[in-house]
Amino acid sequence: MKYERQLAWPCRDCGVRGLSFCSTLTDHAGTGTATPIGEIPQLFFQVEKGAVVQESGAQFFPGPYVLCQGWAYRFHRFADGRRQIMSVLIPGDLFSAFALFNRQPAFSVQAATDAHICQLGSDAIKKQLAENSDICEAFGQLCSTEVEDMAATSINLTAPDPITRVAGFIGRLVERLTARGIDNGANVYPFPLNHDEIADATGLNPEQVHTATRNLREQYIANLLNEEVTILDHDRLAHLALVASR
Repeated sequence: MKYERQLAWPCRDCGVRGLSFCSTLTDHAGTGTATPIGEIPQLFFQVEKGAVVQESGAQFFPGPYVLCQGWAYRFHRFADGRRQIMSVLIPGDLFSAFALFNRQPAFSVQAATDAHICQLGSDAIKKQLAENSDICEAFGQLCSTEVEDMAATSINLTAPDPITRVAGFIGRLVERLTARGIDNGANVYPFPLNHDEIADATGLNPEQVHTATRNLREQYIANLLNEEVTILDHDRLAHLALVASR
C-alpha cells in the first residue's frame, strides 16, 4: 500500500466532497480549498485492486478512513474460507463511522478497484464533535445510515429468489450513487463488481447471479455490461427491490 501526505490531494479535485461527510468536516468545501476545520490531520493512501486494506480484529491506525476514489467493500471471512460482503463502499463513504471509537473493527475492507483513501485524525474529529453541533449531527446521521444499510443487506439476504436479491442489491447501490451524484450518463452508473462479488453480497453463487442478471436484461429492467449498469426500467427495478426488502 502506497501512501503520501498531500494536503491538497485529492480534495481539490474530488467530485463527491460536497455530498459527503467531508463537506461538513472541512472548511470551504465548495471552493477547492483543502484546509480542514481545526487542522484535522489527513494522510492519503493509494491501494491496488484486490488489496485488503483493513483486517477484521487487527489493531489498526485510528480512523475514520474515507474512500476518496474507487470502490471497496466491507466483508467477513468465515473459517471455511467463504466470504460475506456486508456492504459496498463508494466514493465519499467512510469505512465505518464507528471506527472513530474502535481500533479493532469487526470486518475487513478490500479494494474492488484501484482506490485512493484518506485517513482523518481521530482526536481532532472527536474534539470537533464536542464543540460543533453541525458536525455532531452529521456524524450521528452517518452512524444511523450505516446501521440502516446493514439492516437492508440482512433483509435482502432473506429474499426468496435470486432475481429479487440481485435487483435489491443493484437498486440500493443505484440509490446511493444517485444521492452522491455519481453516474456515467442518463440511467447509466459505474458498477465495477463481478459475479463473484455480487454473489458474496447476496448469499448466492455465481451461476445464480449470472442467471438473475440475464433475466434482468431479458426483461428490460437492468443491464450489467463493461463495469456499468444501465437501468432500463426504474419502476420495475424498484418493485423488485421492494419485494427483496420486505
